[in-house]
Amino acid sequence: MSQSNWPNMPAPGKMYGAATVGERGQISIPADARKDLKIESGDKMVVFGNRLNGAVILLRANIFEDFADFFMTKLNKLGDHAQAFFEQFQTDESSTRESDADETAEAASDATP
Repeated sequence: MSQSNWPNMPAPGKMYGAATVGERGQISIPADARKDLKIESGDKMVVFGNRLNGAVILLRANIFEDFADFFMTKLNKLGDHAQAFFEQFQTDESSTRESDADETAEAASDATP
């Protein structure tokens, strides 16, 4: 999809420049990035990193929380489905055990003279 097809849409990714890490480990996010991404003073950010390639990713905390909530909701639903799935086999297994016990008792009574 080319940018010209969507003139009112900003590019999904953009290079905003460089930032220098200060003595206390702080960086300043370039003004253009703050403006385009609507990052304001006091916004909480989640920091991800990759030691292998030195990548650092910042994600607005509320976006991460929304994702985590969505993920946990789906995970809980999956857990419910898995539990129901396995319970059907436990029910079948207990029915089989009861049936086997009935057959064993029947066979024992038939074998008694």
